Parts: sequence; structure tokens; C-alpha cells
Amino acid sequence: MLYNTGMKPEWLIRITSWEHLALLFSDLLLISTILLADGWALVLLSREVGLYAALALHGTVALIAALILGNSVHRQLKRIRREAEEGVFRPAHYARLVAVVIAAVLLIIPGTVSDGLGLFIFLPPGRHLVGWIVARRYSPALVMVYEYFKMSVFSDIDEQP
Repeated sequence: MLYNTGMKPEWLIRITSWEHLALLFSDLLLISTILLADGWALVLLSREVGLYAALALHGTVALIAALILGNSVHRQLKRIRREAEEGVFRPAHYARLVAVVIAAVLLIIPGTVSDGLGLFIFLPPGRHLVGWIVARRYSPALVMVYEYFKMSVFSDIDEQP
């Protein structure tokens, strides 16, 4: 009996497709390259300023990034929820939110290369570039997120007593 591909769930078809696997491995290769460059830069920096000073510097950057970018994510989410309540869908705001979250993760990971890349993505030119790429690549998913926010406006879960 032949297996009918119409019976497969959509996520299983996407995971087993060659295009998806190629994108996954290229993304993993990019992430591993960044992490290797971070390790190399951390070793060079620790040789120059000392191990404890380098670790303190990266810890300070991560703490400051968590505070600043946490506030930025909160403001973006409030804006998106307000617009969903009004029935307005702006994919650029969702894409910028993804860019800020990516910047936060890169700034929290210890390493000089990831800190530089995270800072570039957090600044407006990098945020708009990453936002444009995300909006272009994941536009159907952004519509689903908008629908979720629109539905959550009518729920009582977010109300505080």
C-alpha cells in the first residue's frame, strides 16, 4: 500500500523536505560559526585584559542588554497588543519585535562577535534590515501571530485584579 502524502501533517512534510533541511543546516552552520568566532575573540580578549576582567565585561554587557532590551520588547508587545485591539496589522512591528529578541539573545550570549552583531541588530539600520528579512520570509506566520493577539484581546487572561 502506497503512503498518501495528503495524510501527513503539514509540519512533518516541512521537516522532511530537502529545502527545509538545507535551511536548517545553513542556519546551524551560521550559529556555530558565530559561536566559534566568539570563543576565539574571548580567548584573545582574556589574554590581553585577563580572564576575570573579560568575564566581568561580558557579564556586564549581558546584564545591561537584558535590562534595556527587556524594556524594548515590553514596549513593542504593548504596541502590538494595542494595534491588535484596534484591528490594525503592521507586519513591520512584528518583524522588529523578532529583531529585538534576536539582538537580546546575541547580546546575552558571552562573546565579542555576538555582542557586536547583537548591537548592530538592535540599532535602527540593523533592526530594519533583520525586520525586513523576517517579514519577507515569515509573513504567513506573522499573520497567525496577529490573529493570536487579536483573539487574546478578548480573553480575561491578561487582566490583573
